[in-house]
Amino acid sequence: MPAVHTAAGQLSLEEIELLQHYKNYAWHNFAIRGDDTIRAIHQERVPQLGLTQPYLLTALLSIAASNRNSMQPSKHYADKALTYRQKTYHAYTKQLQNITADNYETILLTSTFMLALTPHPGPGATDEDHFEWMYGLLKLSEGLRILAGLRWDHGIEKLSIFPLIARELRNLPPPPVIARLQTRAGPVGSTPERPNPPSTYGMPIAMTGASAVFLPPALMAMLEDIEHPRDTGPIDFHGPRLAPVFHVLSPVFISLYFYHLDPDFHVRIFVVSSFLMPDFLALVKAREPRALVLVAWWFALVCLVPKGWWVQARIGVVRALSRLIRRTGDAKVIAALEGADRLVDLLVSDGPDRAAQSVFEGWEGVNWEDGPGKAEEWEMGSLVDLENEFDFSGLDLDSSLDLQG
Repeated sequence: MPAVHTAAGQLSLEEIELLQHYKNYAWHNFAIRGDDTIRAIHQERVPQLGLTQPYLLTALLSIAASNRNSMQPSKHYADKALTYRQKTYHAYTKQLQNITADNYETILLTSTFMLALTPHPGPGATDEDHFEWMYGLLKLSEGLRILAGLRWDHGIEKLSIFPLIARELRNLPPPPVIARLQTRAGPVGSTPERPNPPSTYGMPIAMTGASAVFLPPALMAMLEDIEHPRDTGPIDFHGPRLAPVFHVLSPVFISLYFYHLDPDFHVRIFVVSSFLMPDFLALVKAREPRALVLVAWWFALVCLVPKGWWVQARIGVVRALSRLIRRTGDAKVIAALEGADRLVDLLVSDGPDRAAQSVFEGWEGVNWEDGPGKAEEWEMGSLVDLENEFDFSGLDLDSSLDLQG
């Protein structure tokens, strides 16, 4: 086998085999889209980039060794995964002090892999272990959000790895039930309704309008209490920090309703953390019951995705949060938790399709089976509107072809 030279020196035979294992097997475990574009990035572009920066290379080697160990348990590969992970942490942390145009893409990519490198709670883990692991993921995701924000409005979509961090795959129809609550208008590219970089929408406008909120009834009731507090009683100081997260979850439920367990839903649920701000994370750390309900719903929905960074321990997180919320939350908070608990129970007993369907049970005006048909109607209507906007009826096609010839 020919020698492989990298920025960190020449690879050993075992490292070449691990890199090949990543290309052939390991990347499948967390590629939540799995289309041809993602396949090409993981199998070709990511290893190429890994050869240019030691911190990215060791991240790939750690992931590959960990995957080998999960397939065939071996102390050798478990130790290798740990060694490469420690090297990644050390080199990556140091490189964060010197971000340049040349290394930005590899730093951003390594940041996405840091989620996969975080050891998940093993058998016998306590509720506290699951909580600390969950909160650690939130903090790592915060770092990824900050890194992506450096170029989100300045050409990040031109990076070769952008499909790995895109926050939606398709535009969504308006929700079937128009609630009196609406999200807040904001700059295109920063809102859950238009989450990708502005240039990807081809729109010259700088703002996107408010849209109707689409949430399960119990979550909607919680949000209504926050948005329209009673005139009497204590002031809800935490409400303004909680409300944006309800808005973040709304498009996730819209995608699940219209397109069911589609890659767009997979992407939207995994990037929820990219919208969570430090003030909300502070509430999670303080174990504010409503903040924990929102996180429990998020992790419950993540359970519907068959792949991803957090497969092993996500059900454990929901169970742990549920027990904590039931000890500290009031009746309305616990009622909002019920749907997330039911989803996880049905996932374990009946599978993801039945669990996803349960989200919309008891939701007035919303029927799980109707979603895809309504989405198709909306898409056809959008095509008609586009044809009307660009009227080609007066165009002489033969003359046009003659001009081209």
